[in-house]
Amino acid sequence: MAALNIKNDEAYKLVKELADLRGESMTTVVIEAVRKQLESERKPPIDEERMNYLLDLGRRVRETVDPEWLAMDADDFLYDENGLPK
Repeated sequence: MAALNIKNDEAYKLVKELADLRGESMTTVVIEAVRKQLESERKPPIDEERMNYLLDLGRRVRETVDPEWLAMDADDFLYDENGLPK
C-alpha cells in the first residue's frame, strides 16, 4: 500500500476540520477533495473560436427574424387556455 505523509500543520488542520464537520475520515476528505479538483481540471477548456462563432450566428439569426415573431409567447402555440398541450 502506498503512503502519503503530509507534514504541514495548516493542511492537517484544514483536513481535520472538514473531516470533523462531515463526520468522515481524513482520508475520505482528502480523496473527495482530490477527485473534485481532478474532475474540474480534466474538463476541456472552452473553445473560444467555436463559442464566438455560435454567438455571432445567434446574433445574425436574430437580426433576420421578424421582431413580432420574437415577441410572441410560445405558450400560446403549445398550450390551450387550460394549460394543457394543444
